[in-house]
Amino acid sequence: MFSFQLVLCRGIVWGDDSFALVYESWYKTRKTRTWIISPEIKQEPHILFDRSSEDAYSNPGSPMLRRTSLGTYVLAWVRKNDGKKYLILNGNGATPEGDIPFLDLLDPYVISTQFQCHLLFN
Repeated sequence: MFSFQLVLCRGIVWGDDSFALVYESWYKTRKTRTWIISPEIKQEPHILFDRSSEDAYSNPGSPMLRRTSLGTYVLAWVRKNDGKKYLILNGNGATPEGDIPFLDLLDPYVISTQFQCHLLFN
C-alpha cells in the first residue's frame, strides 16, 4: 500500500479504476500540483504538474471530461494508431501576445505532449 501527503486536496477526477488525477493547492505559496494515482495497480503516486497558479504562461491546460451512461464525468482519452492512450487537454494558451486557446494530447506516463492545435478565432 502506498501513501502520500497532500497540502490541500482540491479534487479528484477519475479515468477508470487504474487512473485518477488528484489536485492539490496551497494558497499561501500559490503552488498547485496535479498527481497521478493508480489505486488498482498499486503504483506509487507521482506528480504530473507542479507549478505556480499565478503563472498563466506555464498552465498546461485542463483535462477534458466525457459523460458516462450513468451521468457521471470521467477523463476523456484518445487512442492513437500507436495503441497508446492520451489525455485531451484544453487551455487558454496565455502568451505575451494574448490568449491563444489550444487542444493538446498528453501521454501522462511519458509527460510529453504529442499534438497541439491552436484555436484561432477571427
